[in-house]
Amino acid sequence: MIHAAEKCTGCRTCQLICALFHDGECNPSLSRIVLYPEALRMRAEFTPECDECARCAKFCPYGAIEKGK
Repeated sequence: MIHAAEKCTGCRTCQLICALFHDGECNPSLSRIVLYPEALRMRAEFTPECDECARCAKFCPYGAIEKGK
């Protein structure tokens, strides 16, 4: 997965949809995506459990995540 920090607003939609799809609840702490604030941006890291299902990319309202090639 590829994260474009310059497009990310930190809305956490990616974390919510990830947790909902994989664990059945909207709980960002269950997400396979970890967001870190850096200056005026958010940096995302994908945990080893991320299976690149790309649900996060599909539902990101800002186009900040896309599936890697």
